[in-house]
Amino acid sequence: MLKGALIAFGIMLGAIAIPMVHWVSIWFGPFLAGFFGGGIARADEDKIVKFGLLVAGLMLLPVAAALVALFAFDIGGMWRTLLIVFTVVIVPYTWFGVTVGALFSYLSRKKATERAAAEEVGGASSSL
Repeated sequence: MLKGALIAFGIMLGAIAIPMVHWVSIWFGPFLAGFFGGGIARADEDKIVKFGLLVAGLMLLPVAAALVALFAFDIGGMWRTLLIVFTVVIVPYTWFGVTVGALFSYLSRKKATERAAAEEVGGASSSL
């Protein structure tokens, strides 16, 4: 599960790093990260929330760096307020987006498995 969480974290950071595209991709980054990372981690119904919490926990690293910068460089005014709001909002938003993405990944994998099983049973009964 850690490999999928690290890949999801990388997808989110990658969505932030792309110039000009990040204004759109940053909003969908946690969902896409949860979808692809959850698929790699094979997060099923009992692991989806844990997977989301793990990725949100990884998001605490940049948040902690932002808080250190806030106090170390004595950032004030509007930037201080914006940075505090960012740190309070980003972790729950990440958890929600990653969890929903992992849920959609699980549901699509489950549907594909059921469809493959139905085709296998249908193919076996039609050959008789």
